[in-house]
Amino acid sequence: MMNNKLRESYMVKDSVQKAYLNQIGLKMNKEYEFWADNVGIKIIEYFFSKYPEVKIEMPKIREKSLKSLLGKIKNLQIERLSKLYAIEGISNNDKESFYLLIEERINENNILDTKRVLETVNDLIYNDINEFDINQFEERIMVEGITRSTKTALLRILVSKIENSNLKNKEEQIKILDEKYGKKAAMILGSSEYDIIKYDSINKIKENPDIINRLRDENRFLKANDLRGMKIVVVDIPDDFKTNNERIKRILEERKKSVSSIERVLYTHLAIVEIGKEFYADLANDKQFLQSLNLEVIPDSNKHKKKSNGYEAEHIKFHSYTNPAYTLELQFKSEYVETICKGEGMASHQNRPGKQRILPQTNNDRELIEKLIYMVPKYKIFKKHGNTIKVKKFSMLKNVMGYFEGQISPGDEEYEKIIQVLSPKNEIEKAI
Repeated sequence: MMNNKLRESYMVKDSVQKAYLNQIGLKMNKEYEFWADNVGIKIIEYFFSKYPEVKIEMPKIREKSLKSLLGKIKNLQIERLSKLYAIEGISNNDKESFYLLIEERINENNILDTKRVLETVNDLIYNDINEFDINQFEERIMVEGITRSTKTALLRILVSKIENSNLKNKEEQIKILDEKYGKKAAMILGSSEYDIIKYDSINKIKENPDIINRLRDENRFLKANDLRGMKIVVVDIPDDFKTNNERIKRILEERKKSVSSIERVLYTHLAIVEIGKEFYADLANDKQFLQSLNLEVIPDSNKHKKKSNGYEAEHIKFHSYTNPAYTLELQFKSEYVETICKGEGMASHQNRPGKQRILPQTNNDRELIEKLIYMVPKYKIFKKHGNTIKVKKFSMLKNVMGYFEGQISPGDEEYEKIIQVLSPKNEIEKAI
């Protein structure tokens, strides 16, 4: 287990801290902010030009909070080190860094028996596979309360250690893990979500020296490509929607036969999913449009995400090819999915391990504002004025209320406290 001296000296002084400081500098870059706003406007105009009849919410653009930014970089470091461990092994210093990041993540959830979980993590990282108890790993790690990405990182290391071992039954052990948590599990259960190990990606990386070099380069890998992100949320599609997409036509025909409002919502969602796939394909392949904005699609970022909690959306990330540090993520989803992502919805951040949104507890107004600034993202909204689209910033009060939606409401003591402290008349907010 990690010694106390190392734990005290760590203090995130490694590459995670360096990457975090670099990203803070980028976050404060006004030129980058202006670039992202302008790209957002052009993408919305592009959508309206293709789907003028489709009704959408006023799109928003989000700047990651400092808290989320640091968490993202730590996640990337866990991903980077676990992949390198599986592919070529890592140094003892990197093993120590990896353990500390996992330890921090495990300690975020108080429902876990952290001592036993961390004993297993420590054994996996440092001990020979011949002395490792795989059954115990499953009992302690493959449980509720440990994030999917943590499970993926640890499973990849486990599979790689078995592969490279002299265990007599290693093929059988790998087969069992694959059937429970790998590609075979996804085939059996009918959804890619059940492939937690995603070991195909490890095998592909092994065959690509460029990707291995990128993993080795901390400065390149530890970068939040979603530092700024926007979303298009589709509210409705008219019954007489004109399209050459046969699948969309069939879905809308079925919607017309709906006998309940719930059925209509679900058919609308299915049609929106298909419009999203079509829109993203057009967007990614429209070289003329991308070149007009000096944009490139970040490789492997165009993804359709579907989860068992109901979340389903299109994701894509762009960067400027004149300044690759400038990135923008675009999400496309239905109003149905957006609703279940809010507040206490089944797909909300609030319901994910380590993602709970807890209002800071302090009687000091300045300290409260400083903590809120650290943890709450900043939003802007794209508003249509005739034929033009303009960007408007949200106030800090509106950002905070949106972030804690579902946790606080009018009449709550916390709600009234925030109203008081973040009132536009409050000189403390102006001073920070």
